[in-house]
Amino acid sequence: MTTMRTRRPGRRASPGWATCLIAASVLAGGSGMATARGTSARHAARTASVTAPVTANAGSRPRNVIIFLGDAGGLPTLGAAAILAHDRPQSLFIQSMPHVGLSDTSSRNRWVTDSAAGMTAIIAGHKTDNGVVSMIPGTAGGAPVPVKSFIEYAGQHGLSTGVVTNMPIWDATPAACFAHVPSRKDKDAIFAQMLAPRFGKGVDILIGKGRKDADASFAKGGTTPERAFAAAGYRYGDDPALVRQAARAAVLRDTDFAPLPAVEATIGQLARNPRGYVLMVEWDMHTDDPQAGLRHVVEMDDMIRRVAAVAGKDTLILFTADHSFGLRMGGGSRGTPLATQFAAAAAAPGATIVNNPVIGVEDGHTGDDVIAAATGPGAAQVHGFFPNTHIFDMLMTATGWPRD
Repeated sequence: MTTMRTRRPGRRASPGWATCLIAASVLAGGSGMATARGTSARHAARTASVTAPVTANAGSRPRNVIIFLGDAGGLPTLGAAAILAHDRPQSLFIQSMPHVGLSDTSSRNRWVTDSAAGMTAIIAGHKTDNGVVSMIPGTAGGAPVPVKSFIEYAGQHGLSTGVVTNMPIWDATPAACFAHVPSRKDKDAIFAQMLAPRFGKGVDILIGKGRKDADASFAKGGTTPERAFAAAGYRYGDDPALVRQAARAAVLRDTDFAPLPAVEATIGQLARNPRGYVLMVEWDMHTDDPQAGLRHVVEMDDMIRRVAAVAGKDTLILFTADHSFGLRMGGGSRGTPLATQFAAAAAAPGATIVNNPVIGVEDGHTGDDVIAAATGPGAAQVHGFFPNTHIFDMLMTATGWPRD
């Protein structure tokens, strides 16, 4: 979701970040993250807790669709997070999902995508140029053409819709669900299209950051977010619990929020629609800050585990990433927690995030394939190698909706 980053080779790695990851939040309902130090018995218990969900009603249509988007959540990042969190490879719930494929992430004009083009391909089924949000170039040099997102199709078919992100609500990944702009930097147009959508009635539940950005954007039009969202039929505030009280709500804030309660509250509200819902949840996994990025992997993994347990057999759950990132595991020995080994390497003289021999990070997007993993009705379509645009096709096929 963030723009392509430049390498900062002098940046030092903080030895305390791995400890923060291991102490990540515990799931509501008692499903917690194990520490990196564990006996074989604990490992066995963990294996049971990460058992893959059964894909039910594989031949039926999903009533609900939940798309989990790990921004920059490539395979190296998932692998490192699993070992750091659980001292065991392939120990994330994501890595136990029964239907798995590999998605190409290239954009229309670059081998390495940004989040605008990456999410446009996933949610609207078209490759576009980096920086462009749910639009494609016009023919013969004409004006860019908007392309309808899966979220917008859902709204037009009478389903409730939601977008939850721990990034600004106007940023590229969430914006691709409801806005159509030639430049991802056009915050004013993106905010305007939240309330005056090109297609359908707009997203019902919006949760993300960017409250000060909203204040500044709406002030240019002589109003406030409170008045603008209220006029469009939304309850507006900064507490995610607000969504329990209103079928249409916008929650914008400038600080982090607890992920699982926000997602559970959103699902509880959306599920009141007898026709079903479509929800997109984005969690930032960029590892230019390894402490934050790998912690966010575990947070999203906890979310998916919990949602898969309670969402119902009529729900298609999909995880994927818009692009990978320049993280690599270059070392580490079994028998000692990887977090301890990373911290020791980070404390060595001259150590930086880039040259850490255990886990190093080149600060930028990469062009690697990323995982797509799914469970629920329609999940069996996720297999093999495919372009990122195929994810949209799979979603449309699963729901049986014709493409305009």
